[in-house]
Amino acid sequence: WRDEGLVTSPFSGDRSTVFYNPFRGVWVFSIKQNLFGRRRKYAEVSDLGGVGEAWEHGDVLPHWVGADRLDPPHEKLPDVKNRELYNLDATAYESILLGLFTIYPGVPEERPKINQVFLGFSRDGFHWHRPDRRPFIGASENRGDWNWGNVQSCGGCCLIVGDRLFFYVSGRAGYPGTSTSGRCSTGLAILRRDGFASMDATDSEGELLTRPLRFGGSYLFVNLDAPGGSLRVELQDREGEPVEPFTSDHCKPLAVDSTIQMVEWEKGPDISSLAGQELRFRFTLRGGCLYSFWVSPTRSGASHGYVGAGGPGFTGPTDTVGRDS
Repeated sequence: WRDEGLVTSPFSGDRSTVFYNPFRGVWVFSIKQNLFGRRRKYAEVSDLGGVGEAWEHGDVLPHWVGADRLDPPHEKLPDVKNRELYNLDATAYESILLGLFTIYPGVPEERPKINQVFLGFSRDGFHWHRPDRRPFIGASENRGDWNWGNVQSCGGCCLIVGDRLFFYVSGRAGYPGTSTSGRCSTGLAILRRDGFASMDATDSEGELLTRPLRFGGSYLFVNLDAPGGSLRVELQDREGEPVEPFTSDHCKPLAVDSTIQMVEWEKGPDISSLAGQELRFRFTLRGGCLYSFWVSPTRSGASHGYVGAGGPGFTGPTDTVGRDS
């Protein structure tokens, strides 16, 4: 590092972080604020060199995001009503911004603070949705475990390694009887790629019908766990009429466990003739879990979505390689 060209920002507290929002082309500063409990302030710049000037002119939103009444109390602190947002890390993952929310549930007795990591997502990098308020990566309740206290995420959130997501997190073992952090460690949590949520079906069929969508590309891919089940896909027009020859009856049923699986019909997999039109996708599933779907320009299944913090085999910030990764 050299002094030339470096920029000094105003004061900010620990666990203030920065992420790039490629959907709007801005750098976002997630700034820790301790006024009336921990929450986040917001600042954005298109050029990192302008951060000092932006802050000096007051271009900081003081109340951006925090914990709220839907965050449940910790089982060890049932009487603490106000949870706090200790940290927010975010990264572009496929077509969304993935957010890792470190929630502080209150002050425990004779134990390190019980920070835990929760999930959220955003389509614009500013408004967040958190439909599942269960801990994604929680603290252990076993005294002496490496993550007995204060579990927190890392910047970048996750790596894509083959068909899995790697989440590195910090944890503290603590000293029983005190609030001291004790031994600090790094842990690794592993999730199926796209494995945040799924449409599940038992032996009876389930159906998912999307809203009207426009797509580019040629080949439909799914992330599917149904080795003993069956998935069929139908393309419909805006009014719900099947589009020949891409109907459910003509779809070759899939019974696989794969994070990158091409969908084919009797006359082939190429749907490029429908690109740009408003269409619905109708998925009919029995005995399995459907995690995601996308249309790729190539048979490799490259999504051209964002890849979080990257990973082995990728050539840049988006997936241009598909199966080759």
